[in-house]
Amino acid sequence: MNKLFILGLLFAFTACQEKSQNQSQDASNQEVSISDYPSDFAKVLEAHGGIEQWKKEKTLMYEIGKPGEGEQQIIDLHRRMDKTITSDYEIGFDGEKAWALNKEGEYKGNPLFRHNLMFYFYAMPFVLADPGLNYEKTEDKEILGENYSGIKVTFNSGVGDSASDEYYLYYDTETYKMAWLAYKATFGTDKKPESANFISYDKWAEVDGVLLPTEIAWYTVEEGVVGEERSRVNFNNISLSKEAKPEGFYSIPANAVVAEDKK
Repeated sequence: MNKLFILGLLFAFTACQEKSQNQSQDASNQEVSISDYPSDFAKVLEAHGGIEQWKKEKTLMYEIGKPGEGEQQIIDLHRRMDKTITSDYEIGFDGEKAWALNKEGEYKGNPLFRHNLMFYFYAMPFVLADPGLNYEKTEDKEILGENYSGIKVTFNSGVGDSASDEYYLYYDTETYKMAWLAYKATFGTDKKPESANFISYDKWAEVDGVLLPTEIAWYTVEEGVVGEERSRVNFNNISLSKEAKPEGFYSIPANAVVAEDKK
C-alpha cells in the first residue's frame, strides 16, 4: 500500500475508529443472538458464517500486502486490543492506550488513529454488529451495473465521535453476501460530506467457518456514481483462533512511545 493511500485512510476512517475506543472494552463480547438484529442484516451475518460463530473466536490475525513483506496485525476480538508488527516498528493498543515502538526504522504517525484502522474495514460485516448501532433498510442501489439492497447503519448518541455519521452495507439480493460498504463521516465537524466513499468487497475466503475478505478495493465516486477502482488492499495468512493471546501480549513494551489522546 502506498503512503498516500494510507494517509487518506487515516483521515477517512478516524471517526469510526474513535467510536470503537469510546465503547467499553468488553462490549464486543456481550451475549448476542441472530434475533437481536433486523432480518435483512441477520441474513447477511448468516451468509458470512453467523454472529454466534464469530463470537466464538478470540484472536484474528492477518498480513497486509505481500506475504512476509507487509505488516502483520493481531487483534483480540473480545477486548479489542491489538498489535501491528513490521520490520521497522510495532504499534498497538493495550485496552487503554495506543503505543509505538521503533525498531529498524521510525514510526512517524499517530498510533492512536492508526493501530486498528484497517481492522474495522477488514472485519466486515461483523464489526457492524457491535453494540450501540442502529439499522434501517435503505433504497436499493445500482453499482457498476449490478443492483444491491442496502442497510443504513448509524450510531447511538454518545457512542463515538458523531451520531450523524452514516454507513451503508450493500449486499447481493440472492446470496446476502456483503458486496460494498459506503460511508459518510463528519470527522468531528458538523459538516457531512455530500458524497460517500465506496469500498468493494469482492474476494472472500472461509476461515474457521467464517467468511473474511482476502481483498478490498476503494473506488472513485463522482456525483454519487461509483467509477473506477483506485486502490486495492490484499490480505494474506488469515487465521482465527478460539484462544486468546497470553496475558501481556498487547502490553506497552519497554521503550515504546505512548500516544497522547488530544480529544
